[in-house]
Amino acid sequence: MTMAEIAKLAGVAESTVSRALAGSNRVSQATKDRIFDLVKEKNYKINTRARNLRTQRSNMVEVIIPISPTNRQHFSDPFFSQIISSIADALAENNYDLILSRICPWSDESEANILSDQRADGLIIIGQGSEPERLAHYAQKHKNLIVWGADLPGRTYPVVGSDNFLGGQLAGQHFLDQGRRRIVFLGDVRHSEISLRHQGCLQALTAGDAESDQIVTLSMPFDSASAYKATQALFQGGAVHDAIFAATDVLAIAAIQAISDLGLKVPEDVSVIGYDDIAMAAYAVPALTTIRQDTDAGGRALVEGLLAIFNGDTPQDRILPTEIVIRRSCDVKK
Repeated sequence: MTMAEIAKLAGVAESTVSRALAGSNRVSQATKDRIFDLVKEKNYKINTRARNLRTQRSNMVEVIIPISPTNRQHFSDPFFSQIISSIADALAENNYDLILSRICPWSDESEANILSDQRADGLIIIGQGSEPERLAHYAQKHKNLIVWGADLPGRTYPVVGSDNFLGGQLAGQHFLDQGRRRIVFLGDVRHSEISLRHQGCLQALTAGDAESDQIVTLSMPFDSASAYKATQALFQGGAVHDAIFAATDVLAIAAIQAISDLGLKVPEDVSVIGYDDIAMAAYAVPALTTIRQDTDAGGRALVEGLLAIFNGDTPQDRILPTEIVIRRSCDVKK
């Protein structure tokens, strides 16, 4: 059964069948229903290769997570798993497949331009990394991309993300409300989003009449082993500091374990706040207070924005609600 035969049975032009199968709004719902009933009845299968050759589209979207040996992030990071799952579901609902990659097309490792060689119709990039200017330069020449990240000055691409500065402020203010003044920040502040979280926390502390030098910054990769070792080294002699704000939940959970292994208690001796609200945060011991990022809404917003670009529209930036989720790791006042 060919598309031409489906069109003849439906009493429409072949182009109408093509548009209906592509989900075009130019075909009435009644006509779509008639065509889809015939497709199901006749067991018609779309020749994907022929369609892609004809339309010059791959129906693939590449999701890039800029991972390097220095930042030590992994695809298995729960935050990545959650947002990729949401992206994959939204793409599948719109008949797109997903390719996962760690190599940025602007990096020295990249051998080919993803968009120019039509390996994918568009890119979703998770995070702006430590070189956002290179991303901005690439986006000036290649428009079919959208980024999970922050509203940075000079960016040339649409973003979906949370308000990282506000997230840091919420953490800092909660520490002040709990009577915590000697704060440790865990995270690599060379990364744009992490830097904003750090700045927001610092702003809340200074606005609350706390001395700015009371925040100690431990810059480190994103892996739990680094957070564990750095926390143990800092607290080896006892609880000189009374709170930790970690740039991710993974770092926060590792820090809690390090503190517990030293015989200190969370939150009685040291209060801990993470960032992301990954699924396991609620089941850490103690349950982790964290700044929530809505990965489900975020993944879907990224796909919606990219599809808008495919249709020739300019997507609106989406800054999702940012909130603190209070749990046991941070609820004892000093």
